[in-house]
Amino acid sequence: MENKKTIVIVIPDLKGNGAERVMLSLATGLQQNNCDVHIVIFKEIIELEYNGNINIHVFKKHYRWTPRSVRGLVLSPILDKFIIRHCGKPDLVLSNLLPIDRLFAYSKLNSYLVIHNTMSLEAKFYARNFKELKKIYTQKPVICVSKGVQSDFIKLFKPEKKVQTIHNPIDIRFTQRMAQDDNLINLNDYIIHVGKFAHQKRHDVLIKAYKKSNIKTPLVLIGQGYLESNIRALVQELNLESKVIFLGFQSNPYPLIKNAKLMVLSSDFEGLGMVILEALALNTAVISTNCPSGPSEILPSKNLCPVENIEKLAQLIKQATNNPLAFIQPLDEKFHLSLAAKKYIDLI
Repeated sequence: MENKKTIVIVIPDLKGNGAERVMLSLATGLQQNNCDVHIVIFKEIIELEYNGNINIHVFKKHYRWTPRSVRGLVLSPILDKFIIRHCGKPDLVLSNLLPIDRLFAYSKLNSYLVIHNTMSLEAKFYARNFKELKKIYTQKPVICVSKGVQSDFIKLFKPEKKVQTIHNPIDIRFTQRMAQDDNLINLNDYIIHVGKFAHQKRHDVLIKAYKKSNIKTPLVLIGQGYLESNIRALVQELNLESKVIFLGFQSNPYPLIKNAKLMVLSSDFEGLGMVILEALALNTAVISTNCPSGPSEILPSKNLCPVENIEKLAQLIKQATNNPLAFIQPLDEKFHLSLAAKKYIDLI
């Protein structure tokens, strides 16, 4: 019998964000393909439901006290040894998000950096040195979560190492099973947005478009984040307190997505847009801004509108709320978990 492949996924924590949900789904898919899967996190924060058989390890070294300029060189050997000691010699390591990528740029293990967002746009929001970013992201082969992310990455960094796309997968069975918990639902006839309150998600555009659409259907917001107070103030300013419902972070948002009349994304940029895939898996209508990079790889043009265009988004919200069946799409097989898992195993 063929030996099990050992695959290690490294990510800062397991908060309820897109990259974290993707990696937990991927871990399940890899297990279903007879892999020994481990997840290494740096902070013991686990907000998401996951398969209880996944091995989770916490790397507790005080890496933040190490100067950023030498953090990778200093801590990479320590992290490599930690992984070998707790997981065995891995056949493949997947590094996720900048704090982890900074270390794995110098790893001696067979590691790939997984790029979850449109780097040229994401980098604008951080006071980081571009030379440092380029040094990190040209050291290792890279996996991008969408074709748009890949083309943006190549244009930005001009890497010599291999860059390829493996679309973010969705665990359809898990998503549909979690959505059956209808005890969480005490709402009906609403539209929904799921995403952290961060500039990228453009809740301000969503709220203004919702106001302009003049629909009676309530808007439910799921998420938390540093801009929440700003958005609450905007809702109050526009006299929408009775129509906009803040539900905070939900460890299981799937029943709320399933029972929504419509999901709306208003982002300036995305890596792929996992909540779109989740809505499609639950047969929920979804519309989105046509932002870099993911929505246009998932949805047809009739479900999309220009970024930051409040007028067009308002029109689309109204159309989709009046006729949600016209905005329900089948989920393309390229987003199925089994396909993504096999592509990752092929990297070994």
